[in-house]
Amino acid sequence: MNAWDASLTEFATRLEAQGTRRAPLSRATQQAYVKDARALAEWMQARGISGPAAITPSMLAAALRAREWSAPTQARALTAAREWLSPFFAAGRSPAERVDRPRARPPLIPRLSQRDAAELVSGEPHHGPTPPIAAALAVRNHAVLELLYGSALRRQEVCDLVLSGLDFEHEVVRVIGKGAKARTVPLTEPAIAALGAWLSEGRPQLVDASAPARNEVFLSSRGRPLDGSSVYRIVAPRLREMGRAGGPHLLRHAAATHLLEGHHDGDGAHLRVVQEVLGHASLATTQRYTGVTTKDIQRQLKRGHPRG
Repeated sequence: MNAWDASLTEFATRLEAQGTRRAPLSRATQQAYVKDARALAEWMQARGISGPAAITPSMLAAALRAREWSAPTQARALTAAREWLSPFFAAGRSPAERVDRPRARPPLIPRLSQRDAAELVSGEPHHGPTPPIAAALAVRNHAVLELLYGSALRRQEVCDLVLSGLDFEHEVVRVIGKGAKARTVPLTEPAIAALGAWLSEGRPQLVDASAPARNEVFLSSRGRPLDGSSVYRIVAPRLREMGRAGGPHLLRHAAATHLLEGHHDGDGAHLRVVQEVLGHASLATTQRYTGVTTKDIQRQLKRGHPRG
């Protein structure tokens, strides 16, 4: 085994052991780090570099450029390289710590108007008699749409929602978000009505009496917990009918921007409130949504400023 292969094997073992990490790395992240390190190693080995200890900052920067990775992938690869190369260099002297991290431009947030969102989440029309299961699914889909938009939930949060997480008395829902972090989010009045209809009229039609009781709020047509792909199939066709592309996350984006805009001029929510609703660990993540409302701010400035 040459120096490159030995270092990569040791790196994979070290990642799996997790070391003294505060937040354990997921299996997918471990695999991504090893894949990035291996790609960099192959490029440098092909150019005659003897091993990881011989890597210089300029070599690492050249390898990153040659891979033609996106800025976020380059940033991840640098993190992987810092972990991979740490045994070969003194603290602060790793080439991965001496290469500038690329600055990724945050992707543009898709725009969905308040009117479009209201149309999207409105109840599905019924034409004549509807079979019980189809009627139950329509009620379920309406409740899912109201939660995705009204409470700005992620689709996996909708799937993981349990009955004990619904608090109609206080008009809130308790969800488990990324990193297993729990948060409490307000429910809108339409969402409360839609959930009430689902629990009383729709869900009982889909419960499998012969199977163990389910705690999940939303069920499939076979009485099983709803999964992320099913939530996508609820949203995407309705967007296509409106001539739009996208899925459940578009409703979360819409909820964030509409909270910031407000229903009337000047009554938008504070950025910190939106951060809490969305469950963002960093305010900087929430601030991505402020750019979407720039035109509205400009319009209000022109209308209200003496020199507008």
